[in-house]
Amino acid sequence: MAMLEQLDDAGVRELSRRSDDLGVLSVYVKADPSQDPNLLAAGIDLKNRFRELRRRASEGDGIERGRDVAAALDRLWPQVEALVASAVSGRGRIVFFALDSDWTMQFDSAMPVTPRLVLDSGPFIHPLLEMLDEGRRAGVVIITAEDARLLEWHLGSLRTVQSMENEYVEAPHERAGQIGGGPPGQFNTPVREQRKARERERIERFLDQAVEAAVKVAEENGWQRILVSGGDTWTEAAVSRFPATLRDKVLADSRVLSGVDDASLARMVTERLHAQHKEYEQQLLTEVRDAAGTKSGALGLSEVTGALNDGRVAHLVYDPEVRYVGSVDTNGLLYAGEEAPAGAQVTAEPRLTERLVERALEIGARITPVEGAAGGVLAEADGIGALLRW
Repeated sequence: MAMLEQLDDAGVRELSRRSDDLGVLSVYVKADPSQDPNLLAAGIDLKNRFRELRRRASEGDGIERGRDVAAALDRLWPQVEALVASAVSGRGRIVFFALDSDWTMQFDSAMPVTPRLVLDSGPFIHPLLEMLDEGRRAGVVIITAEDARLLEWHLGSLRTVQSMENEYVEAPHERAGQIGGGPPGQFNTPVREQRKARERERIERFLDQAVEAAVKVAEENGWQRILVSGGDTWTEAAVSRFPATLRDKVLADSRVLSGVDDASLARMVTERLHAQHKEYEQQLLTEVRDAAGTKSGALGLSEVTGALNDGRVAHLVYDPEVRYVGSVDTNGLLYAGEEAPAGAQVTAEPRLTERLVERALEIGARITPVEGAAGGVLAEADGIGALLRW
């Protein structure tokens, strides 16, 4: 089983280039015991999807080929069914099976995935790309008056980076004596006032130290998001201490997370970052739409393929539910639809989306698949656009 955490751009690009004569079966299983304790619902869903896919595969592309595909799927079914076994790790389980050649690639993730079962000429990698984009490293700062934890979240898992304690140092002397009155049964003394003032100063210094440490780790680890949790008392006080250069990356979470066990904490943080990512996707679509017609944006398949050919794309956005088609010439240039210039030697490419992704990876562009983009903000552009470098 391959480690999803170690999958880099080169690995994704290599995976996208894989193919098989009979096809590649891409399986995404949501195995979340918190919602489905024995994974019975996941097993039923997987079996129903597999039966329907087998039926459609056996009826298409000729009798003989349909028979071969159905036989290959039947051979694979025990391995597919095993993905809903409780002994298999990961809330998200992803496997790519080649039907005719001898290769399989499997990943598991602490993040859940949307169930999918796709048979195509190559791997259906778009949910994987979406997971990698959403699961990019983020910082988590959990702070109280007494201690602080700095953690790193990546693909649904948490690891502690640094722990800090707010040590109490008793003052060498305090002026005793009673002054004034107060609520019944309470006395306001210089000692009490000195203790309160010293406690406030101690906490203020600790908040400064904790945030300073978080800023340093964020810069070292490249955190693009930092979730800060300190309950109603300390969350905003901590957030306000982050420098302006990082403030737009900070997510305030006023829940008290300091006493939560590790498994529950990872789940709660993942849910919060998932919600934030959905908001981010909508903001990104709007940004791409508003950049259309300027040097900073491309909108629609034609403009995007041209920008990818020129290496100008900084961030590719597309709808994975749309099957973009086009062609590729002998130099590897991409063309939308039938836009190839007259006389050019081109090959029709029904899996143009995969070629778009490959090209984006080659030029170091960020990739964000957004399901439903073609039915929302980017409806007039069939859900595809890009932010450009120039």
